[in-house]
Amino acid sequence: MNTEFHYYMTHLIAAGAGLPAEDARILAWSSQYTDDNDTIFVIDPDLPTQYGNYISQTLNILYPRDTLMRIYPLFHFIPGDPTAASAWRKDGGMHWLNTTPDSENANLVLDAALAAGSLYRIGIACHGYADTWAHQNFVGYYHDFNTMTNPLAAAFPNVGHAQATHDPDRAALIWHDERLIRERIDNKARCLAAARGMLRKLAPYADPMMTQKEIQQREATLTADLDRCIGPNDPDNVHENERIDRYCELADAPEYGGRQMAPYDARQWMDEAVDTAVRGLHDRGDFPLARWDPLKDLYRWKDRDHYKQTNWHRFQEAVKAHQDETWAILENRSFQGLELENL
Repeated sequence: MNTEFHYYMTHLIAAGAGLPAEDARILAWSSQYTDDNDTIFVIDPDLPTQYGNYISQTLNILYPRDTLMRIYPLFHFIPGDPTAASAWRKDGGMHWLNTTPDSENANLVLDAALAAGSLYRIGIACHGYADTWAHQNFVGYYHDFNTMTNPLAAAFPNVGHAQATHDPDRAALIWHDERLIRERIDNKARCLAAARGMLRKLAPYADPMMTQKEIQQREATLTADLDRCIGPNDPDNVHENERIDRYCELADAPEYGGRQMAPYDARQWMDEAVDTAVRGLHDRGDFPLARWDPLKDLYRWKDRDHYKQTNWHRFQEAVKAHQDETWAILENRSFQGLELENL
């Protein structure tokens, strides 16, 4: 899934589950920033306040395999049930690390985040939980199991859904996964199912006294509203901005917090916390060659006395906690006994 779900729809889901609007914003921002947190930074190098982050995404799928195993199965391709009906393939193939929707592993990961009580951590876990629908039938590792049959597939490595390009992530797309017995894929149906699942998980967290009847009513309202907002099949994704406008309008309704939804800006949290001294090309700029600029930018905390209270630092600490606990959950349930390179 992309920003359309991980930020805009997730904000509505969290608010619809009963979280205050500001909490819904932090949760949704954390969910989307999980995809944008793809660069390692060192803040205040050689000072007592030196800090380094962990990445939760990589734009370089040619990273070493052990690095990919610390990112993809923990944040984006949580291993599920390889025998699930949704995973039935024409070649009869199975993979122990296959992502399947609403899996037991994904629920355990989200439950751990909810128990920890950090909105940043819950947002990160919601990202992986939602991706069990969008990324189903792919594994977060190199494997022929991921190989697609489309004409462009050979141009990409068989990691995750790289060979399916952006098709699994687009909310208003109907496409075909020719590996599967049930090859017609309706992404809107997947989004709505993910939204319902997330609301059911978040509602008791927002209000432990909320009845099942109330949860079901909220679930039905959310489903109808998101169904309308997503609209019909959009194969060329030309109506994404119109859909985002509809999500933002919906956020103004009392059922979703009654507060304007701020546009998502991937740089905002770090810009609020960190001053950047640009050397050469801006490392966080939009120019593609910036990543290979030998002159690296310098970073320092704007407020060394209170940097731990910033959204960016809190998110980064949540990434570290999520990685550690999710690995502990999966180590004995999904990774044990596997003979994967660098596992």
